[in-house]
Amino acid sequence: MLFNRIKAYRFLKNKTQDDLMTQTRIDQSRISRIERGILKPTDEEKQKLAKALKTTEGELFRKN
Repeated sequence: MLFNRIKAYRFLKNKTQDDLMTQTRIDQSRISRIERGILKPTDEEKQKLAKALKTTEGELFRKN
């Protein structure tokens, strides 16, 4: 699932949701809801998350 990939990358990079919050300025509760698939990230959030996780948007948000 797409949103599990965000969490997987976060774990691979040894980052917490709080780390991502600090780097992206996306609220921790919103990051949590994105990871659980409750919310879809905006285009701006996709950019910020990919940059913070040192990957591309294409890799982080690919369909399969």
